[in-house]
Amino acid sequence: MLSLGSLAFLNPWVLAGLVALPILWWLLRAIPPRPKVEAFAGIRLLLGLEDQERQADKTPWWLIALRVLMIAAVLFGFADPILNPSERLTRGEGPVLVVMDQGWASAPDWEARKNAASAAIDEAGEANRPVLFWPLGSGETPVPVSAPVARSALEATEPAPWAPDRNALAEALGALENEETIWIHDGLSHGQDDSELMASLSDIGPLTMIGPEIPAMALTPPRLEEGRMLSDVLRASGGEETRVVIAYAEEDNGGERRIGAAPARFALGDTAATADFNMPAEIIARVSRLALADGASAGGAVLADGSLSRLTTGLVAGDAEETIATLTSASHYLREALQPWAILREGSLSNMLEAPISVLVLADHGAFSETDQAVLQDWVDKGGLLIRFAGPRLAAAIGESFGATESDPLLPVRLRRGGRVLGGALAWSKPRTLGPFDPEGPFRALPIPDEVDVRTQVLAEPSPDLPGKVWATLDDGTPLVTADRRGDGWIVLFHVTADAEWSSLPLSGLFVEMLGRIFTLAPGSIAASPDPEALAGTEWRADVVLDARGARVDAEPGGDTLAGARFAEGRAQPGIGPGIYLQAASGESTDSGRLVLNQFRTDDSLEAMPDPPLGTQVETLGGATAQRFGAWLLGGALLLAMIDILATLWLSGRLMGGRQVAAGLLAAALFWPAGSADAQDPVAVTAETTLGYVITGNSRIDRTSEQAMRGLGFALTARTSVEPGPAVGVDPERDDIHVYPVLYWPLVQGALPTAGALERLAEYISGGGMLLIDTQNGKAQFGRASAVEMREIARSLNLPALAPVDGDHVLTRSFYLLDRFPGRWRGGTVWAEAPNPDDGIERDPSIPQFDRVDDDVSPVVVGSADWAAAWAVDEEGYFVFPVGRAGDRQREMALRFGVNLVLYALTGNYKSDLVHAPAVLERLGQ
Repeated sequence: MLSLGSLAFLNPWVLAGLVALPILWWLLRAIPPRPKVEAFAGIRLLLGLEDQERQADKTPWWLIALRVLMIAAVLFGFADPILNPSERLTRGEGPVLVVMDQGWASAPDWEARKNAASAAIDEAGEANRPVLFWPLGSGETPVPVSAPVARSALEATEPAPWAPDRNALAEALGALENEETIWIHDGLSHGQDDSELMASLSDIGPLTMIGPEIPAMALTPPRLEEGRMLSDVLRASGGEETRVVIAYAEEDNGGERRIGAAPARFALGDTAATADFNMPAEIIARVSRLALADGASAGGAVLADGSLSRLTTGLVAGDAEETIATLTSASHYLREALQPWAILREGSLSNMLEAPISVLVLADHGAFSETDQAVLQDWVDKGGLLIRFAGPRLAAAIGESFGATESDPLLPVRLRRGGRVLGGALAWSKPRTLGPFDPEGPFRALPIPDEVDVRTQVLAEPSPDLPGKVWATLDDGTPLVTADRRGDGWIVLFHVTADAEWSSLPLSGLFVEMLGRIFTLAPGSIAASPDPEALAGTEWRADVVLDARGARVDAEPGGDTLAGARFAEGRAQPGIGPGIYLQAASGESTDSGRLVLNQFRTDDSLEAMPDPPLGTQVETLGGATAQRFGAWLLGGALLLAMIDILATLWLSGRLMGGRQVAAGLLAAALFWPAGSADAQDPVAVTAETTLGYVITGNSRIDRTSEQAMRGLGFALTARTSVEPGPAVGVDPERDDIHVYPVLYWPLVQGALPTAGALERLAEYISGGGMLLIDTQNGKAQFGRASAVEMREIARSLNLPALAPVDGDHVLTRSFYLLDRFPGRWRGGTVWAEAPNPDDGIERDPSIPQFDRVDDDVSPVVVGSADWAAAWAVDEEGYFVFPVGRAGDRQREMALRFGVNLVLYALTGNYKSDLVHAPAVLERLGQ
């Protein structure tokens, strides 16, 4: 290889042919082009004459230069020139170890890493050296292979949703036979001894470290502080910058919907910044996942655990002395203990049974009426969690209402008549302390305080199945908390009161933790990571996992079970990615335990890799890479050969119109269409509400769409609290469109998007975005040509059934009260998602049909009014197109429709719910 600065030739001997270029120049000047042949009758008079002086005509200099340049391009092309050749490898012959961090921090710039690894493998192949390709996540020790085999392995490699296992590399160094190492790292330490590993690699042979300019960032699990949801964004180092965190909620169809976003602002040198979500508790409770808007990964996304799942809970205390002793009543103790876990609703039992609640807490409730008992049993069977506390009323009901063979069906166990008094002036025994918890129950591994004692309790009747229903006991083995599974729900009984009359348990912090563990059994709740000691002997199966790029994926049913001991660290590790895991019993997943596993915990931090040893070659991903252009030179030589043929034919008079051909080629080169501009940076877009429009490729329509979104943004800023940023045009096939709440799509007839663009649009609307499709033809339907296209679009986007929007749709009252939706045209029909009439639910004809659609926004709104022309304004704010007749309000109604549309996309059907608020309040007796 011959190197000349940043240029090198792999076959420099070919350049010896350049010596022949002067000879070629002389030959071309000596041999003229073929003369032009003309038929001339008088030439016969010259036959027999001989000219004594002969002189060849000269070849034009520009044609000679063209041919010399063509031969030079051929010579340089076969010499295989390389720009910015790498000098990482020495002239050794042993294997080259190519190490590639394969963890979550490699996901944001994975393609750049693959390119760097591919270049390293190619370099080893050019030197005829074997390759040891080791992605630090595969779990397999590599063997020397040829460069093509290593490249095939690289193409099949994908990032893993856990940290790279560098310890495995350190342990295997003694068995490897590499002479040199190229390490494509992620810039983070991951809590491993990287200094010793780099020193060992450097001792073996030359070491090259290739890393990112800015390492990946991470998220900690969300937490609640003073009613606000917080999450920390972690980084190793950096200057001032802002990152956006997006909150998602799980939908009934298994997808996700974006419900909020918050910025995290870093000051110079900060390694952590907090994203503060100011959302109502009901919305926070729906959060299923947080993810970075830019550079998401398995570490840059987290699943919400039980700390956010505050369940709607009904509390029926019935304290007779509530107004006299509020600080010592059972309801007071329960309110304080349930506050971290529940959204409380208090009232009578009949009111609680009519409300949609997940948990019902009864403090000392006696006998039930037959109606209440039947309703409660049905509610528990369908998944409700009933928590009961003992007391004088319950003890009296046992003695009065049930015989020796009867028991309350809403108790987990049969109770003895009367109670047990421990301690006091008339008792021989002393108060009892707590005994060990059931090792397989929800209280396992909770610390037991010594100061908790029990003075009075109700007793369980001994039975063969009693041991399987006991979760907590006293130190003498007497049951303190019993529970039983009924259908899909649970019934739990505390054998003491919820106040401090019978025991000191409600005065302890253990009481709060016990209720929190019980709440994990309620429908929809997810428990945080259990104590490591409680994991011994348990089996778990993945339910939902995060892939390396932070996306939520449903696990395959019937997957392998994992031993609970592997979850002891409380974070993802090789073989166990971030996700939600269900405890498995007898080979089947059950709801007896759920575990949320994320890559990072609340108090974690990120650390950068230490500096490499002296003599290490350090490079940055995305820097100057080796580029071969020999093929381009050979292609250029071929093009020059074609031009030479055309020029020769032209000079000899055999090509008519040559000047026109040349002019056409020049015009094609000058007017070759340039690529469209990129969309705005997603981080900047998510920092504020941004309206987007689909780029069609038609410059006039795209310019009108941009002006329309600008005009609609002006109207929203002036009339509502929504202040959109500058409108952005997007190409669905290559831009990130999920950050836009609304996309305006002017449908151009005969110019359907590509299959890839339609697939991205389908993902956009399934993820909660709203698409406004405007055929712009003013037809009542969609027009003949666009009707065919709409059917194709509907199939590709998997659109739901559509129905005309009438006066009952929330779109008519999300901000303004509207009865028509004009644009540049009026009188057309607007279509939105239709309700499902075949769901088997008996309908109330007095309720408008669109109020029965899911609370989510219709994924698509279709019309033909050409709203863009009505909304469009120039940079000075003046309307661009005339709309309607002078004096009418057609443009104003079009703007009002646009305002309603954006607020409908941002807020959903809340206005539809407000219509029925008076009736709801009347039913609640308020």
